[in-house]
Amino acid sequence: MTGSTRRIDRVSVLVGGAITVVFGVLLARVGQLQLAPGEELARHVQARESGRSLAAPRGALLDRRGRPLAMTRFAYQTVVDPTALPDPPDEAVVQLAGVLGMNPGELGGELIGRLIENDERRETRAGMGLDAVKEVKQESVLSLVRRKVGLAPEPTPDEILGVLVEVDEETPRPPTLIRYTPVGETIELETADAVRSLRIPGVWVERRPVREYPGGDAVAAIVGKVGFADRSIDLAGLVGAERALDGALSGTGGQLRYVRDALGRPLWVERGDWVEPAAGASARLSIDVEVQRIAVEELTRGVEDADAAGGRIVVLDPATGEILAMADIYREIPNLAEFPWLVRDAEHDTEKAKAWLAVNGELAEDPRDRPRYRFLRPDPGREIHPSLGRNRCVEDIYEPGSTFKSLVWARAYELGVLPADDVVETGGKYWRTPYGRRITDVYPKDHLSWDEVLLHSSNIGMAQLAERLTHEQMREVVTRFGFGRSTGTGLPGETAGLVTSKARWNKYTQTSVATGYEVGVTPVQMARAFCAFARSGQMGGTLPELRLTAVGEDGRGGVVGGPVVLERVLQPETAEHVRTVMAGVAENMDSRMTRRFEDEPEPSYTMFGKSGTSEVSISTPPDCKRPRGFNGYLKNQHQSSFLAGAPLENPRLVVLAVIDDPGPTQVRNREHYGSWVAGPVVRRVMERGLRYLGVPADVRDDEDAAAVASARD
Repeated sequence: MTGSTRRIDRVSVLVGGAITVVFGVLLARVGQLQLAPGEELARHVQARESGRSLAAPRGALLDRRGRPLAMTRFAYQTVVDPTALPDPPDEAVVQLAGVLGMNPGELGGELIGRLIENDERRETRAGMGLDAVKEVKQESVLSLVRRKVGLAPEPTPDEILGVLVEVDEETPRPPTLIRYTPVGETIELETADAVRSLRIPGVWVERRPVREYPGGDAVAAIVGKVGFADRSIDLAGLVGAERALDGALSGTGGQLRYVRDALGRPLWVERGDWVEPAAGASARLSIDVEVQRIAVEELTRGVEDADAAGGRIVVLDPATGEILAMADIYREIPNLAEFPWLVRDAEHDTEKAKAWLAVNGELAEDPRDRPRYRFLRPDPGREIHPSLGRNRCVEDIYEPGSTFKSLVWARAYELGVLPADDVVETGGKYWRTPYGRRITDVYPKDHLSWDEVLLHSSNIGMAQLAERLTHEQMREVVTRFGFGRSTGTGLPGETAGLVTSKARWNKYTQTSVATGYEVGVTPVQMARAFCAFARSGQMGGTLPELRLTAVGEDGRGGVVGGPVVLERVLQPETAEHVRTVMAGVAENMDSRMTRRFEDEPEPSYTMFGKSGTSEVSISTPPDCKRPRGFNGYLKNQHQSSFLAGAPLENPRLVVLAVIDDPGPTQVRNREHYGSWVAGPVVRRVMERGLRYLGVPADVRDDEDAAAVASARD
């Protein structure tokens, strides 16, 4: 072998060795960067895997007969990254607006607003020393080798990463740029494909669930509404049944993980990285959309006939406790006056007091001279969407007035303090209690039996009844029938009502409660209590557990599960006797209704019920005090109600209607009472509802009655 050949071999070995060393160092460096990057560099290293949440289809809400009230489908949403839009964005905006069917000016204004906001955020970030970070400098292989063998010092962070800004805990967090802006309504696949075909930088479409409500506005307050959960594509219940049943409806979201390239494009999905979403369960509510429609129609008519500010209605199945319908409406009344509360801060400030009175006016001494005041609480959410308003059937309390007398009377009857042969000396229109309080009757009588006290709703008779009960017994009536605690519907915002405490219960309270005052109830509480008279057989005298889910759906009461508990508040024979007495109350109401509405058809069902009329009580706002002469009640404004069940022998429905603030004309004509304004609403809902449910009529006309009598003979 010649010398030149040997030299070539040595050079080849050296070069090969050098190349091997270089590649070895390079591979080691790559491994080190992949497996153990430095602390500063690790912040800039992106994962090779990406994940995406998969939305679970939300379960449907159905009415008790399976008709859809709320359903989920999937559609597409156009999304814009303002930082990636062409500059200028004018042409892109016009193209996108054309495909989406939007006004270019509105779309452009929305996006330009985001661009301006991003510019302001960039200035803020620049002022904090951000967005000036140099690109990462990779250390050369030669420097790495020299450093590893001790021929070079360790590089500083600045030498590797450039200038970094240290932010301590006291420094405000820098604002991030807006890069996600949904625009327009959700779109279908065809429109989504058209948006994609525009190939506008920064514009894409994403698939998302859409909640639709076929039940419409009539059931919106009960069904509720959903929204997107925080940082999620899953829908979550916000109000109503959507919130109460959210756990069952939501289902379980899925997950997709995939390996991507440097540009973020998916490469492959490995086994086990696809988790299928589990759809939420559907739920059947107790609501019947047809009964709900009837209730809303008749309540609206009743509120308009009474020139009232609003109304509420509840329809129950007394046997099962199912809520078949529940509605709450407002009616705009022009020129309502704001009540002239006195501001405490203005009490000793003459100028403030004059300014306040100039706006609100003084409280006239004679109630007949006072204007019609606004007392229904504002409900701004209702103006945004019907589902966002307060459900006043479960949230707002009122004093029930004479409808409450049926409960007090029934308990006193059961305790044996109302002998059948007693004659109650009512003394005409006025009577004074032993402690000097004057009691007035609307329809004066000189003397009444105890049954007639309930039939004619005598305040004087009920005040005398109160004298026969101890304070403990009277308060026990209130708590016994479920007042002071939730009914268990599960609806958000339900209130327990107001019951005077034992410590504050006095002789004045004793008389007031007997006539339906000084106790705050919700319509659902009152309707549930009345079910004690509307349940048949041994179930008579028991209270149902109210439920918003259909019977048979889960075999349990309420919307949140739990066993069905029967609460006995009266003996069956007591409940049946009270029911018979109240049939006369409904008959009197029907006679009055027939005289007022000549075209009204004759009733098909025998109804039993009780009317109620109470003056409106309003609480003093914070930092205010009552004006002189005001005792907490608006003397010429009322809440009038009627509560009934039918048919008499085997009740299938219980209906309560509350009319808020019948108009001044009705008050002047003494036509504002519950039997005048709320009774017709209840009768019409009862007639239409029972016919819809297929309940046979139990009222026969004269010819039918004669035929039945002849057949018996």
